[in-house]
Amino acid sequence: MRSKEQAALRRVATVVAQGASLAEIFETTAKEVAQLFVVTFAGLLRFEPDETVTLVGGWGRFSEVVRVGTRLPLGGVNVASEIAQTAQFARYGRKVRATGPLGERARRLNVREVVGSPIVVAGQLWGAITVGTGDISLFPLDVEQRLAQFTELVATAIATAQARADLTRLADEQAALRRVATLVAENGPPAELFAKVAEEVASLLGRHVDSAILRYEPDDTATVLATWGDTPPDGIRVNARLPVDGNGVTARVFRERCPVRIDDYSTASGVLAEYAKRHGFRSAIGCPVLVQGRLWGTMFLAHHESEPFPADTEQRVTQFTELVATAIANTQTQTELQRLLDEQASLRRLATLVAQGAGPTEVFDAVVVELRDLFKPAEVGLIRADGENEVTILAHRGQPAGLIRPGMRVTLDGDSATARVLRTRRSARVDLRTTGEGTIADLARRSNHGIAVAAPVVVDGRLWGALTGSWRMDVEPPYAYVEQRLAEFAELVVTTIANAENHNELMASRARVLSAGDDARRRVVRDLHDGAQQRLVHTIITLKLAQRALGKDTARARSLLAEALDHAEQGNADLRELAHGILPSILARGGLRAGVDSIVSRLDFPVDVDVTSTRLPPEIEASGYFIVAEALTNVVKHARATRATVRAGVNDAVLRIEIHDDGIGGADPEGHGLTGISDRVAALGGSLRIDSPGGAGTVLLAKLPLPV
Repeated sequence: MRSKEQAALRRVATVVAQGASLAEIFETTAKEVAQLFVVTFAGLLRFEPDETVTLVGGWGRFSEVVRVGTRLPLGGVNVASEIAQTAQFARYGRKVRATGPLGERARRLNVREVVGSPIVVAGQLWGAITVGTGDISLFPLDVEQRLAQFTELVATAIATAQARADLTRLADEQAALRRVATLVAENGPPAELFAKVAEEVASLLGRHVDSAILRYEPDDTATVLATWGDTPPDGIRVNARLPVDGNGVTARVFRERCPVRIDDYSTASGVLAEYAKRHGFRSAIGCPVLVQGRLWGTMFLAHHESEPFPADTEQRVTQFTELVATAIANTQTQTELQRLLDEQASLRRLATLVAQGAGPTEVFDAVVVELRDLFKPAEVGLIRADGENEVTILAHRGQPAGLIRPGMRVTLDGDSATARVLRTRRSARVDLRTTGEGTIADLARRSNHGIAVAAPVVVDGRLWGALTGSWRMDVEPPYAYVEQRLAEFAELVVTTIANAENHNELMASRARVLSAGDDARRRVVRDLHDGAQQRLVHTIITLKLAQRALGKDTARARSLLAEALDHAEQGNADLRELAHGILPSILARGGLRAGVDSIVSRLDFPVDVDVTSTRLPPEIEASGYFIVAEALTNVVKHARATRATVRAGVNDAVLRIEIHDDGIGGADPEGHGLTGISDRVAALGGSLRIDSPGGAGTVLLAKLPLPV
């Protein structure tokens, strides 16, 4: 008997040593055990993670009730279930009624006794060898030890096969990682990299595995960047943008930021989960792609098999997501660097244009051209806010001819990206396919635009206007963070816009100053001609008449001399009055304080004066004098004030002049008097601020820098 047993063991060992397949080893082992013990059946069982058991090899009448490959649930009273619970040898006789799916099949074979020995691989229970006999003679008492010799051989074969499989898998995995790493190192196109990773991971995990790479967007959606597998006609396509909702793998990765598996996908919900269920997926895994610590997207894997993915699948996939993250980080760095280079080049071109003295119209048009080249929208525009309910389009590109023109004024009604920006001072995006109304939104729709984005332009703390861009409905929408980039670009071009505006204002101010100077000269000429000059002409004529009368008519000569003297005195008075209007002599003698006192002394209402007595450069004193004179003249004419205050002092090489009244307020900065003050201040490189709320008086603050 022992010789037969040793021969059977040698035959099994030989098959194992020859590297036969596990299926062949299982079949040989079952045959040798069955023939050795002369039993009704012998079977090799593999325990599965889901508390089921698979017949991997059988001999004898076992095939009458269970075929190789059949998977049955554990449970009940039977040898296999007991071994699964105890990992120990089990033995059941006729006195014990077997139950459960496995026990039921054993009873069909009418066996008297069933024994089983566990198969332990690398310290873990792998399966069992079971044999059953229907003969009167039962198994020998040492059957446990004798079966254990076969289970050890089977365990060795399984361990060897698993080691070979693990080695092959590791080699395949490393080869796939090398191929992906090579693509990453070559800085290839992201789309090509994503497609390759999806293919490599799906192929590595076995047959009938589908994969996808998705990028999470700020609006709780995910964009499909790559897919691999047998996508049905109504399946998920590349560039599709779908909501991240429900409790599917993609939604859970988004919320939990860690690997997620669902072994029964029929319980999942959400748009992406419904796509997966329609495709027939039974189980799925998702692994997050973390770029510089931030959740960027997910690697999605699914298959149609009832068996879940192996336990180490998430760990294996993570190696690929780390490479993807490296590639994304590299691409983002390069993209950001290129973006900065492009933006700096744009700013240099705009600054050069301003430095060359280009007019605002040319500068504004250049701004929208640079905006178009950087962001690639279908339409771009630069809009200036004119009050709360109206805007002016200063420059635009991309709209159909005749629909929009520079200088066009548009009512700021309804809901549009521009309206939102001017209400909130924050960048905005409007999907015109579902939202948006009013004049501006209608103009965009008439051009077949689907997405509109706008960003605020803030000049010197004041909301000046907006930069706008629109994308057509029949092309891919702009990337999710375009609002932020547009806002950043708006901040960069603010200086260009402000310089163009200031240049325009300076040119207008200079023109007004020149015009005012011309008017003043003409007025001086007229006053001289009509006043002092006429007096002098009369004086000369009268003196000539007196000269002729000397010696002939002494009385007449005296009368003519008296008349000539009177004309001369009147002419001198006219000249003093004219000179006083140009620049009062008291200003030259006593400075700004004396000049302001002379102005106040001629007014009929009280003015509190606190003006420095320090002497200043003549042009500063003259400008300060005329600013105070013009401001107080406006108070007398328009403010209905009962009192005013004038303060002037020097601080940090700046003369600060403040005129305040308690009148009705509502001063118009575009009025003739205030425009003259603004021009005078601008000519000296100073600044002017006017605060005149209705019913609360007016404060005028002028700052004049002193020459170094």
